[in-house]
Amino acid sequence: MNRTAYNGPSRKLALAFDIGTTYSGAAYAFLDPGEIPQINSVTKYLDNPNVGTAKVPSILYYDRRGNFKGVENGTGLQDDESLIQMRWFLMLSPTGPPAALRDQMTTDLPIGKTIIDIFADFLRYLFDSTKSLFISSDQNGELRWNSVADKIELILTHPNGWGGPQQSQLRTAAIRAGIIPDTPEGRARVHFVTEGEASFNFCATHTQAGENLKHGDTVLVVDAGGGTIDISSYTVTANGPLQAEELFQPKCVVQGGEFVTARAREMISEKWKKSKFNTPEDIAAFSQKFDEGVKRVFSEETGTQYVKFGSPRDNDPKTGIKAGKLALTGTQVSGFFEPSIQLTVDSIRENFTEIVSMNSFAFLVGGFASSPWLSAQLNRRLSDLGLKFFKPDTNTDKAVAVGAVSFHIDRFVRGRISKFTYGVPCAIIYRPSNPEHAKREHKTISDVLGDKYLPCAFETMLSKGTKVLEDREIRTTMYVIREGAPARDILARIVKYDGNLKEPRWTDIEQNRFETLCHVAADVSAAPSKLKFGESGKLCYYREYDVVLLVGLTELKAQIRWTDATTGLEESSDAAIVYGDASENNCGSSCIGPAVAAPPPRYGDWDL
Repeated sequence: MNRTAYNGPSRKLALAFDIGTTYSGAAYAFLDPGEIPQINSVTKYLDNPNVGTAKVPSILYYDRRGNFKGVENGTGLQDDESLIQMRWFLMLSPTGPPAALRDQMTTDLPIGKTIIDIFADFLRYLFDSTKSLFISSDQNGELRWNSVADKIELILTHPNGWGGPQQSQLRTAAIRAGIIPDTPEGRARVHFVTEGEASFNFCATHTQAGENLKHGDTVLVVDAGGGTIDISSYTVTANGPLQAEELFQPKCVVQGGEFVTARAREMISEKWKKSKFNTPEDIAAFSQKFDEGVKRVFSEETGTQYVKFGSPRDNDPKTGIKAGKLALTGTQVSGFFEPSIQLTVDSIRENFTEIVSMNSFAFLVGGFASSPWLSAQLNRRLSDLGLKFFKPDTNTDKAVAVGAVSFHIDRFVRGRISKFTYGVPCAIIYRPSNPEHAKREHKTISDVLGDKYLPCAFETMLSKGTKVLEDREIRTTMYVIREGAPARDILARIVKYDGNLKEPRWTDIEQNRFETLCHVAADVSAAPSKLKFGESGKLCYYREYDVVLLVGLTELKAQIRWTDATTGLEESSDAAIVYGDASENNCGSSCIGPAVAAPPPRYGDWDL
C-alpha cells in the first residue's frame, strides 16, 4: 500500500493493543512529520524466550494477596499451584461468562481486584513488552521512546458487540495502568476501534485483493477469534486514497474457536462419567490436545480422528480409549464446529444477500480462521452468494493490532451504521384533544410555571440503521427551569431503543426495550437565562441549550451548545459522557444538578 507521509506538527507514537479472549497482541508506529509511517508488530513479550511470535496468551496469574505475578508466556507460572489463574477474562465483560465456558473460567476475581484492574495489569504488561522490545532493537531506542513518552496515541480494540460503557472501562484501565495521565488531554489520547473494522484495515493493506479494491466494491470481513466471530461489511466509496463506509450493522457472534473445544470437552465429560479417566487433569489434557491437534487440522467428515492425551498404557475399551488415544468420528468433530459455523452463516445471510455482486470480496482472519473446516464450510454454504473467502498473504496471528494502528493512521472507514435508535426521554405539553394524550392523563405532571406535561414521551435523535459519516452531528434542544437561581450544571440522559418500532414516541410502550445509554454532563452557566414567574409567584430562571452528539466516530462524543444573546453566535461547552450511575462517577461538579427537562414543547407556542 502506498501510505502517505505523516503531516502532524510533532512526533507521536501510535500504539495499539488487541486484547483477545485467548491470545492478545500489540503493534505500533512512530509518526514523524514528513515520514511515511511503518507499522510494526510486537514479536517478543516479557518473560518469553521465543522471538518471532506476534501473540501472547491472555492468561494472567495472581498470588493469594491479589498481586499480579505475570502472564503465561513460557514462565512456568502455570505450574505454581499457589497462584490464581485469570483466563477468558474478556468474557467477564460486559454481560458475564457464556454458559459453555463458565466451568473453566475464573469468575472469582483475585482479592482486592476489579475487572478493570485485571485489564489494567494486562495493558501494562503489553505496554512494558512493547517498550522493552523497541528499546532493545534500536540503537537509539531509549532516546526515541522517551521523545514520545508523553505523546502516545493509544488505540484499543474490542468486539463488535461492545460500545460506550465498555470503552469507558477500558479507558479507565489504561489510566490505572499508567499509560496515559488522568487528564482531559490524556483521556483524549485513547481511541477505540472494533475488531471488525481493524481487520478491514489489515486486509486492505495486507492482501492483494485488498490493495486492488476500487470504487463500488463491497467487502465482507469475518474475524474469527477464540471468543467471538466479528462480522463487518463495507462498500468502497473512493480509492486513491481508499475510503469506505459500513454497509450494515456489524455483528458479533459469541461462538469463536474456544466454543468448539468446549463442546468437545462437554461430550467427553459425559462419556467418561464412569471411567477412571473422569478426572479434571485427564479432561484438561484431552481438551488441550484436541485444541492443538484435531481442531486445527480437521478438514473431512469421513475417517476417524485421534486425540492423543495420555500414555501408551492408558486403555479403556468401553470409552474408546486405546493406548492413550481417543477415537472420534468425523461426524462427531464436525458437530463440535456446527453451532459456530451455522450462526456465522446465518449472520452473514441476514444482510449480505442484498448486496451480492461480481465486485464482492470476503476476507477471513483471526486465530480460528486457520481452521480448514471453518474456511471450507463458509465457502461451501455461502457459494450461492458468489462469495469466496480470501486470507491475508502474511501471518495473521494478531492482524487486529496491526489493523488498529492502520485505523488510526489511514482512516479508511468514513461512515458507520447506527446500531440502535438513540434519543432522549422527554415531557411534552398535555393536549387532551389528542387520543394518545387523553389515555395518559393520569400520568400528567405540572412544572413550576403551572403547565401540564406528559413525562413519558421519547424524542428520537438518530434512528437505528442510519448511515452516519464521521463528521455527522445530531442535536436536540432542551431546557431547564429553576426557582431562585439559574441552573449551572446539567445532566442529560441519552437512551437507546432496541425494539421494532421505526419511530418510538412513548417510553411506556415496550418499556424493556428502552435502556439508558449514558448521561451528558456539562456546565451551562455561560448559556443565557431568562426570567419567568412561577405559579406560586416566585421568580424562575429558564435556560435553553442544545445537546449535540457526534455519532459518526468509533466512540460517542458530546457537546452542549447555545446561542449567545448578544452576538447571536453559537457557543459551546465541553461535555462529559458519563456511563453507569451518573451520581457515582467522579466527573466533578457537572455530575451534580437537576434532572434535565424536555425539549421545548412540540404543541402550542412557548412564551419566551
